[in-house]
Amino acid sequence: MGTEARTSVFVMTVLALTAGCGWIGGSSPAPAPTDVAVYDPSGGPGGFAALLAGTLERVDGCVVIRDDSTGNGVADSVPVFPRGVHWDGDALVVGGTTYGLGEHVAFGGGVLAEVGESAPPAADVPAACAGRLLWLVSAQ
Repeated sequence: MGTEARTSVFVMTVLALTAGCGWIGGSSPAPAPTDVAVYDPSGGPGGFAALLAGTLERVDGCVVIRDDSTGNGVADSVPVFPRGVHWDGDALVVGGTTYGLGEHVAFGGGVLAEVGESAPPAADVPAACAGRLLWLVSAQ
Protein backbone atom coordinates (compact mmCIF):
# COMPACT_ATOMS: atom_id res chain seq x y z
CA MET A 1 0.00 0.00 0.00
CA GLY A 2 1.34 3.42 -1.01
CA THR A 3 1.92 6.42 1.27
CA GLU A 4 -1.23 8.20 0.06
CA ALA A 5 -3.36 5.13 0.71
CA ARG A 6 -1.93 4.66 4.24
CA THR A 7 -2.54 8.34 5.01
CA SER A 8 -6.15 8.08 3.79
CA VAL A 9 -6.76 4.94 5.87
CA PHE A 10 -5.24 6.66 8.95
CA VAL A 11 -7.36 9.79 8.52
CA MET A 12 -10.54 7.74 8.02
CA THR A 13 -9.74 5.67 11.13
CA VAL A 14 -9.22 8.79 13.25
CA LEU A 15 -12.47 10.31 11.98
CA ALA A 16 -14.37 7.08 12.67
CA LEU A 17 -12.95 6.79 16.19
CA THR A 18 -13.76 10.42 17.10
CA ALA A 19 -17.16 10.67 15.39
CA GLY A 20 -19.11 9.93 18.56
CA CYS A 21 -16.94 12.02 20.85
CA GLY A 22 -18.74 15.33 20.40
CA TRP A 23 -16.90 18.60 20.07
CA ILE A 24 -13.26 17.85 19.17
CA GLY A 25 -11.93 21.22 20.37
CA GLY A 26 -11.64 20.05 23.99
CA SER A 27 -14.26 20.12 26.70
CA SER A 28 -17.80 21.22 25.88
CA PRO A 29 -18.68 24.91 26.30
CA ALA A 30 -19.30 26.02 29.88
CA PRO A 31 -22.92 26.16 31.05
CA ALA A 32 -24.54 29.58 31.20
CA PRO A 33 -23.94 31.54 34.41
CA THR A 34 -26.93 31.61 36.76
CA ASP A 35 -27.07 35.43 36.85
CA VAL A 36 -26.98 36.03 33.08
CA ALA A 37 -29.90 35.72 30.65
CA VAL A 38 -29.10 33.76 27.46
CA TYR A 39 -30.68 32.50 24.23
CA ASP A 40 -29.75 30.17 21.38
CA PRO A 41 -29.16 32.29 18.28
CA SER A 42 -30.35 30.85 14.97
CA GLY A 43 -29.47 32.00 11.50
CA GLY A 44 -25.98 33.25 12.32
CA PRO A 45 -24.84 36.82 13.01
CA GLY A 46 -27.23 39.70 12.81
CA GLY A 47 -30.41 40.85 14.46
CA PHE A 48 -31.89 44.09 15.72
CA ALA A 49 -29.86 47.24 15.07
CA ALA A 50 -30.74 49.45 18.07
CA LEU A 51 -28.10 50.20 20.73
CA LEU A 52 -28.18 49.66 24.49
CA ALA A 53 -25.43 51.51 26.36
CA GLY A 54 -24.69 51.94 30.04
CA THR A 55 -22.75 50.41 32.92
CA LEU A 56 -22.48 46.64 33.31
CA GLU A 57 -23.69 45.80 36.83
CA ARG A 58 -24.82 42.84 38.90
CA VAL A 59 -27.95 43.87 40.84
CA ASP A 60 -29.63 41.45 43.28
CA GLY A 61 -28.27 38.41 41.42
CA CYS A 62 -29.05 39.69 37.92
CA VAL A 63 -26.66 41.12 35.33
CA VAL A 64 -28.02 44.42 34.00
CA ILE A 65 -26.99 47.39 31.90
CA ARG A 66 -27.61 50.42 34.11
CA ASP A 67 -28.49 53.60 32.25
CA ASP A 68 -28.73 56.66 34.49
CA SER A 69 -28.94 59.12 31.59
CA THR A 70 -32.70 58.71 31.13
CA GLY A 71 -33.58 61.79 33.19
CA ASN A 72 -36.10 59.67 35.08
CA GLY A 73 -33.70 58.06 37.54
CA VAL A 74 -31.88 54.81 36.93
CA ALA A 75 -33.16 52.41 34.27
CA ASP A 76 -31.92 48.81 34.29
CA SER A 77 -32.16 46.57 31.25
CA VAL A 78 -31.37 42.85 31.31
CA PRO A 79 -29.15 41.94 28.36
CA VAL A 80 -30.08 38.53 26.95
CA PHE A 81 -26.83 37.26 25.43
CA PRO A 82 -26.25 34.53 22.85
CA ARG A 83 -25.48 31.25 24.64
CA GLY A 84 -21.77 30.82 25.34
CA VAL A 85 -21.38 33.89 27.56
CA HIS A 86 -19.40 33.11 30.72
CA TRP A 87 -17.60 34.70 33.66
CA ASP A 88 -13.82 34.90 33.89
CA GLY A 89 -13.42 36.12 37.46
CA ASP A 90 -15.37 39.41 37.63
CA ALA A 91 -15.31 39.85 33.86
CA LEU A 92 -18.11 38.73 31.54
CA VAL A 93 -16.89 37.17 28.30
CA VAL A 94 -19.26 37.65 25.36
CA GLY A 95 -18.23 36.35 21.95
CA GLY A 96 -14.55 36.48 22.90
CA THR A 97 -14.70 40.07 24.23
CA THR A 98 -14.27 40.70 27.96
CA TYR A 99 -16.39 43.25 29.86
CA GLY A 100 -15.71 44.18 33.48
CA LEU A 101 -18.35 44.97 36.07
CA GLY A 102 -18.65 48.76 36.35
CA GLU A 103 -17.41 49.24 32.77
CA HIS A 104 -19.35 51.29 30.23
CA VAL A 105 -20.63 48.90 27.54
CA ALA A 106 -22.75 49.07 24.39
CA PHE A 107 -24.59 46.20 22.70
CA GLY A 108 -26.59 46.13 19.48
CA GLY A 109 -29.98 44.45 19.61
CA GLY A 110 -33.55 45.27 20.50
CA VAL A 111 -36.27 44.95 23.13
CA LEU A 112 -37.26 41.33 23.71
CA ALA A 113 -39.82 41.97 26.48
CA GLU A 114 -41.04 45.17 28.13
CA VAL A 115 -41.03 45.73 31.91
CA GLY A 116 -43.46 43.30 33.54
CA GLU A 117 -43.76 41.01 30.50
CA SER A 118 -42.69 37.37 30.58
CA ALA A 119 -39.63 36.24 28.67
CA PRO A 120 -40.28 34.24 25.50
CA PRO A 121 -39.66 30.48 25.84
CA ALA A 122 -36.48 30.70 23.70
CA ALA A 123 -34.74 32.80 26.37
CA ASP A 124 -33.37 31.47 29.66
CA VAL A 125 -33.82 34.34 32.11
CA PRO A 126 -32.79 33.99 35.77
CA ALA A 127 -35.62 34.42 38.28
CA ALA A 128 -33.75 37.40 39.77
CA CYS A 129 -34.15 39.19 36.41
CA ALA A 130 -37.92 38.68 36.10
CA GLY A 131 -40.06 41.76 35.53
CA ARG A 132 -37.28 43.91 34.07
CA LEU A 133 -36.92 45.10 30.49
CA LEU A 134 -35.21 42.34 28.47
CA TRP A 135 -32.79 43.39 25.72
CA LEU A 136 -31.86 40.81 23.07
CA VAL A 137 -28.15 41.25 22.29
CA SER A 138 -27.57 40.48 18.61
CA ALA A 139 -25.31 37.53 17.83
CA GLN A 140 -21.84 38.68 16.81
